[in-house]
Amino acid sequence: MGKQTSGILGPFSGRLGTAVGYMWKQRACVRSYRPHINFPNTPLQQQQHDWFIAMVRFAATANPALKLGFRHLSFDASMTEGNYFVMRNKQHFHTEEGAVTVDYDKLQIAAGPAVDVYFKSPRFEPNETVCVEFDKNNFSMRSSSEDKVYIYVYSPAMAKGILSAPVARRTKRLSISLPQEWSGTEVHIYGFVVDRDGRASNSTYIGVGRVNHYEDRGRYIPLDNNWQEFVDLAKETNDSADSGDNVSGSVSTQPQHTPTAAADPPGIP
Repeated sequence: MGKQTSGILGPFSGRLGTAVGYMWKQRACVRSYRPHINFPNTPLQQQQHDWFIAMVRFAATANPALKLGFRHLSFDASMTEGNYFVMRNKQHFHTEEGAVTVDYDKLQIAAGPAVDVYFKSPRFEPNETVCVEFDKNNFSMRSSSEDKVYIYVYSPAMAKGILSAPVARRTKRLSISLPQEWSGTEVHIYGFVVDRDGRASNSTYIGVGRVNHYEDRGRYIPLDNNWQEFVDLAKETNDSADSGDNVSGSVSTQPQHTPTAAADPPGIP
């Protein structure tokens, strides 16, 4: 039953015949009423259902980032931030052989006129920490050193994402600690800027990597992995150094010391 709250020509709430009145963002809206929804669940419908559910779940997980990244654009389009994300990124979700695949490197979680920064490759440090350095954009005079920089880290295996705390543009470095259960999982990292007026920049796909890695001798070695590969590498390096010393083309003239048998300790016959 519908309820009239502002006179005969004013908005109403609830069902009124074939229409349903409701409020959204302080706006009076009306939608049609559907008493029955046909869902025969054919293979193609199930495929379409899975495709749509994948987008909605990602949007729900990334909601804290989307509220910052699409705040102004979604309001101008009279849409929620999640719906705006689906509208802009639906072409990057695919269904192949009953499974949903995502072009994570093409997803956009923020858009707007704010000046972005140049994000560098992420570093995966101990204790499930991700560190990203960035440089300011020297080609724009509209940026402020107090603009806020964010990164968003998403784990497909955990189906969860975490938004970092903001840092000022002048800090040029941002780090985020992830849950311990994320250790060894693959994560995708996005970054964007929000200026003093609340406007966002276009998001940047920073990169992909595995949590709890660190860099040694220019290579990423997992802390939770077997160290045998690293040990073999060190052994090969030592062996090559020894062989280089032996192949010299000359015979050493230094006297060779022949070890003698050590004397028995006292008290032993």
